[in-house]
Amino acid sequence: MTQELEQYIIKRFTKMYAEAGANEPFTLFSFECGDGWFRIILWLSESIQNHIDSHNTWYAKHGEKKPIEQVKVCQVKEKFAGLRFYYSGGDDVIRGMVALAETIAYNTCEETGATNEVGRNTKGWIKTYHKSKASNPKDWHSVDDEELVEILNKIKA
Repeated sequence: MTQELEQYIIKRFTKMYAEAGANEPFTLFSFECGDGWFRIILWLSESIQNHIDSHNTWYAKHGEKKPIEQVKVCQVKEKFAGLRFYYSGGDDVIRGMVALAETIAYNTCEETGATNEVGRNTKGWIKTYHKSKASNPKDWHSVDDEELVEILNKIKA
């Protein structure tokens, strides 16, 4: 991810990223994925922090629920064509948010952020890319099944 996008997320969600810890992979390597997943990570970060803040504000006011431990990001990277978001803290709701974001990334081009004509290469390093980014079209396979590809092609025509 470009440095400008990385710095934007870190600055906006300091509690999650800037305070992660000196020896965590995130502190050492920052975001280890392409710009295409920026919006997914931004949405996820915003959703997590809003959930923690609103829940903990409620707890402070009413004392009825246990506060949620602040999420500290350990690592954000691409692995086997998918987003991996490793962290400490949080609750079951945040685990669900992370699972959803990781699923969305499997169907989003890591370079461009495109969600149409996305596929994976079958040889070498497994990546999720838009069809136009495939180095060899014969090695690229759509994430959508053939029936859906036909339907989408008819709609475009």
